[in-house]
Amino acid sequence: MSGDRLEWHIACYEKGLLERARHRGFGRLDGRNLSDFELLARLQHHGAATRLIDASRSGLVGLYFACSGNLDRAGMLFGIHSDHLGGGEGKLLDETYENEMKCIEKFNHPQTREPTIVSARIAAQHSQFIYSTIKAGLSHGSLAIDAPEALLAIRIPAQGKQRHLALLSANFDITHLSLFPDLDGFGSAYGPSHDLWANERG
Repeated sequence: MSGDRLEWHIACYEKGLLERARHRGFGRLDGRNLSDFELLARLQHHGAATRLIDASRSGLVGLYFACSGNLDRAGMLFGIHSDHLGGGEGKLLDETYENEMKCIEKFNHPQTREPTIVSARIAAQHSQFIYSTIKAGLSHGSLAIDAPEALLAIRIPAQGKQRHLALLSANFDITHLSLFPDLDGFGSAYGPSHDLWANERG
């Protein structure tokens, strides 16, 4: 499928996702209407599939996520050099979905936005979303990266993951509980996939 055709399919899906979420009442928070981007960010953080790449401004938070799953396999910590990103931090993005997508069509590089704090986990994870038009046939995925030197990839060997997680917990208080400080995160931290004492500091 060509990049233009793929982009059309993704845009149709995301617009439909926003409509269904608003119909369920998820477009209002604390008495105000969320913008399309704020709602898309909130949906992404709660597991919905969107074009948004959920990144962090903290390398330590990124390291936690690179180590926290599939402990028997190597993980990867990815970075994108800010010289190759548009957008920025601390700016309210209140455009409609259609207007924002028209805007990013002008660029051959991704845009980045710091989402409004619409959930505790967005704040705890120092979230920064990265997005672009959808590109097909790229070796690094569908994000419109215009130069190979924009990407940094660090391999985390499987045998080092537990040690990294222990250091992050003991020295920086970076744990599942601290990064997901809501009811869903608490329930998950004490669920069957976590060790009984995983949430206790030694």
